[in-house]
Amino acid sequence: ISIAGMLGGIFVLPGIAAAKTGSSIWLAFLLAAICILPAVLSKSELATAMPKSGGTYVYIERAFGPLFGTISGLGLWISLLLKSAFCLVGFGAYLLVLTNTSIPIEYLSIIFLFLIMILNIFGVKKVGKVQLFVVIVSILSLVSLLFLGIPQVKKEYINPFIKYGKEGLIASIAFVYVAYAGVTKVAAIAGEVKNPNRNLPLSMIFSLFLITIVYTTISYVLVGNVSLDILKDDYKPIHTLSTNLSGEWLSITIAIIGVLTLISMANSGVLASSRFPFAMANDKLLPNLFTKVHNKYLTPINTIFFTCIIMTLVILFLDIEKIAKLASAFKVAMFI
Repeated sequence: ISIAGMLGGIFVLPGIAAAKTGSSIWLAFLLAAICILPAVLSKSELATAMPKSGGTYVYIERAFGPLFGTISGLGLWISLLLKSAFCLVGFGAYLLVLTNTSIPIEYLSIIFLFLIMILNIFGVKKVGKVQLFVVIVSILSLVSLLFLGIPQVKKEYINPFIKYGKEGLIASIAFVYVAYAGVTKVAAIAGEVKNPNRNLPLSMIFSLFLITIVYTTISYVLVGNVSLDILKDDYKPIHTLSTNLSGEWLSITIAIIGVLTLISMANSGVLASSRFPFAMANDKLLPNLFTKVHNKYLTPINTIFFTCIIMTLVILFLDIEKIAKLASAFKVAMFI
């Protein structure tokens, strides 16, 4: 679950982020992972002490009272909602490669957001085995790209290393921070983990370590094989990389894997984010309207519906870079 919550970002983020700092993008991913480590260790401790659904909202509300609880609950809801919207825009970009249609990415993303909303209302949660399969196939395909790409790295693409100075590198670290947000999401399911005192910190640290390796190595291969001029406006950088390395057959496979990874990430994002206003309404911090559950499927229909409406507005009126920046900013604010 932790790996799946982070993996989708590699399919969308690296291109736009590389345009801010150049070939040092792999260093930005590494430093962002180090920055999130204290939050990971803190959340694993809090999750084993208070194994309840709601994660960070529960800890802040207990420690600092209803006011800070409300601020954190809304902040976390917006952060997850933005990340899911960002996944859907990336998903639309990869889907366009496969379908070859002229439908704008935004409309394609909204069509699938509607389907995800229906799925969530009917209580069809992501199936563990399917999620595991998608994660394994996705990591294996990224590893194959790594082995294909390393021998073909071009020195002229790598130099200069930090293209826009320290400011560009720091901006990139802040921008890619959202890529690791999924690592702390598993704290919300602490109540369902066997031996959480041992297994939760281990799984969070292991998944962060594994995804850091994936992000740093893949982004290095990406900037070494594709010029920054192409990457700066590219919402499907992994597809572009695979096309450069081995032509059409691998790029189509990568596009399919990108679609599966991003849609499962968006689905889990809607599932998790819609629970924050529901938990807050049950604690009397939001209107009673948000406590309504479906008579048959027992899902919080009003919060799912409201979350998807906000996501639709985000997809329509914000570009992908602004979505990622906002999601990262909210995440950093919550950890502080």
